[in-house]
Amino acid sequence: MNSESNGMTKLQKLGEILFRLRDYTPIPVGVAAILYANPTACSLAFGAIVSLIGEVIRAYGVAFIGTISRTRSYSNGQLVSSGPFSVLRNPLYLGNLGLSLGISIMAGVWWIPLLVVAFFYAQYIPIVAWEEMKLARIFGQEYTKYCAEVPNRWFPKLSAFYRYGWCVKPDSWGPAIKSEKRTLTAIAFAVALMLGLFMWNRATEFQALPLANFLSIGK
Repeated sequence: MNSESNGMTKLQKLGEILFRLRDYTPIPVGVAAILYANPTACSLAFGAIVSLIGEVIRAYGVAFIGTISRTRSYSNGQLVSSGPFSVLRNPLYLGNLGLSLGISIMAGVWWIPLLVVAFFYAQYIPIVAWEEMKLARIFGQEYTKYCAEVPNRWFPKLSAFYRYGWCVKPDSWGPAIKSEKRTLTAIAFAVALMLGLFMWNRATEFQALPLANFLSIGK
């Protein structure tokens, strides 16, 4: 057993596992969204806007934290507390929620966004518990002070925007944009897929019929 596992709670141990699997755990929800999607013009437009906001939040956070956001471990580098990290501890996860929620809204089915939100917190509450334990071990009092100054994990308080110089430009957007290519590709695929389902529904006799029902008819 790794020495870092000593003293970890069950929630933190679960978070460590989910952190390493986080690229794959959303797949079942994604499959459900595809099978039961019934996109409309309104759901596509609104969902695309929400996804875009989520990606802007993600990219802004990555521009400050760097490409470490793509790794499955933490370095012993500098604690990032500037930019969006000065008002929220986990701006990248807020961006992830916006992205996932936006794509689920595109599906045009009311229960899919609810499923996405429930799944998001079921996964990221343990992940954040593990991450905070790691950061506390690495940075000690510096991280304790940071948590006291930035208490919010999920959503920033409006008052925080007045207290901190959050609206600052990163040194460079280049690494963030390069790092986000995979995310942008996934978003483009999801949008194209939902748009394709929308056009398919309009062009066939199975108009407004979820793919799951269509597949059952073909049996």
